[in-house]
Amino acid sequence: MVKGLFPTVCAAIVMALPVYAQSSRITEDMAAFKTTVNGQTLAVQRAGASCPPACVQPMQAAPGVGTIGELEVLDFLDIFVSDAKGLLVDSRLPDGYGRGTIPGAVNVPSSTLRPDNPYRDDLLNALGVRTGDFSGAFDLVLFGAGPDDPEAAAAVRSLLDAGYPATKLKYYRGGMAAWEALGLSLAAGQ
Repeated sequence: MVKGLFPTVCAAIVMALPVYAQSSRITEDMAAFKTTVNGQTLAVQRAGASCPPACVQPMQAAPGVGTIGELEVLDFLDIFVSDAKGLLVDSRLPDGYGRGTIPGAVNVPSSTLRPDNPYRDDLLNALGVRTGDFSGAFDLVLFGAGPDDPEAAAAVRSLLDAGYPATKLKYYRGGMAAWEALGLSLAAGQ
């Protein structure tokens, strides 16, 4: 690209973006982003849902837990869920799940996996955990509302804290926002 053209193109793109009434932080620690490219300041701000709680989430929910995309979700449904070896977990609250979810998903809100839930051991048992033995635990793919929803990442961390093996967990960061943006089918949550 011709030197000096990059900032002009970037400025044109930014000016063409719609202006939102509500601005938001990018993460809890980052209100906006600025850097210099070819001597020009490049700024990124965020508009939309309020952060916190709806902050942009990191690509990796936790060390050792893989992040996957839509095609990997489909593979997981075909290989693990259809064979009763895994569960696709919608970590949103029941009202979000009830409005529509990824076909084959079950609803396990992230709050139910927190250590302060007195029924968490019963839930872990339903996921195949037997008194601290995770060898028969289901493989899980967890997702939430989208890349700015902290619930799926929080659910992953709660499972890891309970002893769930990272090798049995995957994080679909795109969640419902990416699934719907791609026009993929939805199922009615039950």
